[in-house]
Amino acid sequence: MYTVPRRVALPLISVLIAATIFFTITYILKPESTLEIEVKSTNEEISKKGSRLIIGNSTESSQKLTEQHGTTLYKKYGVPITGLNHTIIYNKMPKCGSRTMDMLLISNAKRFHVKLDHNQVHRGYDLDVIDPKGKEEFAIKRVQQLAAHPPALFSDHIFYFPVEKSNNPVYINMIRDPIEALVSNYYYIQHGDRAVAQRTVIRNQKKYGGDMKMNETFDQCVLKERKACISEGRLSLMLKFFCGTHPKCSTDLKWSLNEAKRRVEEEYLIVGLLEDYESTLKLMEKLAPSLFKGIVTDYKADIRKKESEKYQTNFKKPISAEVRAILREKLDLTYQFYDFVKTKLELLKKEYGI
Repeated sequence: MYTVPRRVALPLISVLIAATIFFTITYILKPESTLEIEVKSTNEEISKKGSRLIIGNSTESSQKLTEQHGTTLYKKYGVPITGLNHTIIYNKMPKCGSRTMDMLLISNAKRFHVKLDHNQVHRGYDLDVIDPKGKEEFAIKRVQQLAAHPPALFSDHIFYFPVEKSNNPVYINMIRDPIEALVSNYYYIQHGDRAVAQRTVIRNQKKYGGDMKMNETFDQCVLKERKACISEGRLSLMLKFFCGTHPKCSTDLKWSLNEAKRRVEEEYLIVGLLEDYESTLKLMEKLAPSLFKGIVTDYKADIRKKESEKYQTNFKKPISAEVRAILREKLDLTYQFYDFVKTKLELLKKEYGI
């Protein structure tokens, strides 16, 4: 058996010991790098905050990390704001409790002498007869005017539109179950509600009814494949309200879905649900008390409840299981967005104990 000479073995052992010490210090006992500390901190915060990607409550630190590492870690959704130097932008989805919300926002705004925009950008939302881009240009200019006197409120049925960050925009919105929204809109055009004059109902029928037959139920309309109930514009309306006016919002609905989700996370303070209206209002108070304090109490007042009842559609017939199944398939991408919003709202409710 070969034996390593002593004069060779000792230096070799010394080299092996030195290498072991270097490896231990470098790879096992090394201190965490700045990036690792930041990522670890971020991951811990994500687990605490659910789907909200923020670093503590510091906008500055998250923006700094974004600049350093090229990733978007700061989201506006569910991040509390303070002060009155803001412009509330409510690009309200049709038939999602928007008139009740308008009533509450206007009542609440009077406390701050808020300048309100009563000029309707448009009175409808049928994509076949409306130019969304033209309304976007008008809305951007109007918000700039209102933002000169904060706090300000812009409320209208309009697709998402970007404004300068210097205007301190606070985007909010409400949505509802996509099928229920379609049914409600159909019967609203046919019959209106107690708050709408008969002449307005007739005007809506002419302007937005399309191939709608006034004596047909929603089920009959769907089974006959009329555009009045299942046109591409109506089926994808919710996605477009959050995606915006980019051409791909209309031509590539999968892209539109992803863009709508991104908008919610990066631009909106909150997107609530009609089915969970009171919880949405409670969260609004928690997230922006300087702007929305008292809105829940106002909502619960008897006078507000009576006013809200006026906005319920005069007649709605429940749809059949067959038609519901047809629509569920056609609205698959919209339901993905609806479920996304619902999940985020539930996480936010859990965080605030609501």
